[in-house]
Amino acid sequence: MNNPKITPREKDDVVIEEEGGVFERKIEHARSSAQGKRQRDDYSDDSQNKYRQHSDGSRFATTTTQQDALPVPFWKRINRGQIAFETREVGCFSLLNRTDDKECFDDKRYLRVYKYPLQTLNVNFDLKIGEADFVSEGQSKNINAMLWWLLQRKQDIYKNNRFTFDFLSWRGVLRLIMFSIFEKQSDWLLAVVKFKNAYFLCEYVTEKQLKEEENMSPEHRSFCYYGHKFEEYVTKNNLSTETLNPSKQFSGVFQSTIGSYRLLYGAEMDCVIEQSSSITEHIELKVCAGKTLDDLPFRHNRKFAKWWIQCFLVGIKRMIIGLRDNNGIVNTVCPLDISSIERAAETWNRSSFFNFFLIFADFLSKHVITDYTNDYKDVVLFRFLPSLQKITVEKSSDPKYHFIPDWFSKEFL
Repeated sequence: MNNPKITPREKDDVVIEEEGGVFERKIEHARSSAQGKRQRDDYSDDSQNKYRQHSDGSRFATTTTQQDALPVPFWKRINRGQIAFETREVGCFSLLNRTDDKECFDDKRYLRVYKYPLQTLNVNFDLKIGEADFVSEGQSKNINAMLWWLLQRKQDIYKNNRFTFDFLSWRGVLRLIMFSIFEKQSDWLLAVVKFKNAYFLCEYVTEKQLKEEENMSPEHRSFCYYGHKFEEYVTKNNLSTETLNPSKQFSGVFQSTIGSYRLLYGAEMDCVIEQSSSITEHIELKVCAGKTLDDLPFRHNRKFAKWWIQCFLVGIKRMIIGLRDNNGIVNTVCPLDISSIERAAETWNRSSFFNFFLIFADFLSKHVITDYTNDYKDVVLFRFLPSLQKITVEKSSDPKYHFIPDWFSKEFL
């Protein structure tokens, strides 16, 4: 990889990077109930072993374990060894809403297909078209859709009164954890329960994230829309001729092993390429400023590590990059092997990501001990504080963190 010829002037480094294909990261106003109402992070660093109060006067208990917080190490200290990692796709489904099991479908109706040859193309895609009329509520962090999928496969994933995996989440949660070793700005909050000997992880929005969204500049909002518009230009749906609707998502379900931990996670997939009538390959779509791939600072910009993690976790080997100018016009579309991102990088290494995940997984397993039941619904909250470079632990009985719905848990009584 040659040295970068230019450094893109706009703030692609801080552009919002999402878990699926619509936005590169769209902060969503999370909800306060399983049906999808706003969830708020009302955490303060000095809250310890006390009751807290909702606005309606009701109280709930919390216990904060500040003294046993997990320090996030400097990445080079854990950049050692080769961690075993294997992944395979074990299922898929279509969905309209992650929070509603009634809007999940056990088929590929929302799968999109890349409609151009896998080679560099000279194009003229105006990413600004339709932006003024586009409205999106973002992507929910709720895991109800994954729980729905589990019920469809209960005989395969639940044996001898326990699940056949150790962790269940969306892919975005795994990326959050892994990238914490480099994150200096964005915090995160995960609610975790142990259910039938497996850990279920659900991300919640934080106050800081809500403020970042509220203060997002018009320029950054345009960058969010660009990813959606690019996907619309380069993909099609074989079952429909309608334009791209970001609410209609196609999710793959993947099983992998990191060290001794078995993971099961869902991931929104942008599209596939059709190698034959029966063989397809997932690819990832991204938009970035530049004229050629040599303009992208793979060597030093860790934003591309997020790209790599996102692809590597689901076995994606190729990306399609839309290279745009400062006016939002994509002039070139070209393929990019994710292996070339890793080879070019000088400020990160895959071993540090996987080693930190194992450190966090061990830390989590020491603090989430009691099984979640109808009688015991305490949730353990893990919060990453970038200013302190540590992850704190807090046990909470607040119902807004009861992300395991009764319609799911009662099937395993």
